[in-house]
Amino acid sequence: MRKDNTVIMEKTHLSGRSLEKELFINATPERVFQALTEKEELERWFVKKAEVDLRPGGAIRFEWGPGMVEVGKVLVLEPPHRLSYTWEALEPSPTTITFELTAENAGTRLRLIHTGIGEGEDWDTYYTSINGGWNVHLKNLTACLETGIGETPGPSKDR
Repeated sequence: MRKDNTVIMEKTHLSGRSLEKELFINATPERVFQALTEKEELERWFVKKAEVDLRPGGAIRFEWGPGMVEVGKVLVLEPPHRLSYTWEALEPSPTTITFELTAENAGTRLRLIHTGIGEGEDWDTYYTSINGGWNVHLKNLTACLETGIGETPGPSKDR
């Protein structure tokens, strides 16, 4: 476990590589789930602009800045324990982001699993980008939920 309470794991599956991160947030699962799913909350810690149709099959669109947009579809919605959606990353298929929330003491153990990351130079660049991006965003999520203060969402040097 790192000093900032984030565990990082890389795994390889038949469907490609995955990136897993796990951290403790001093907020209830309900509050963390709200921050992961509501437009206004997402725009506090994650993106400049969020569009979320919060139902299985619903569309999502996240915009960090000019040319930095991810779109996808909600796959799983199980408040306040699990959220999963696709991101239209590199061809030939989208990647999948899953958040698993578990109550722990007075807070939440949050596990992020980003799967479907392929092989090759473009995917290696993508992996490096999302790894840095998730580090920044999860730190910002924690700060927003625990202190009410976080960095303004937008492009990151680490993305």
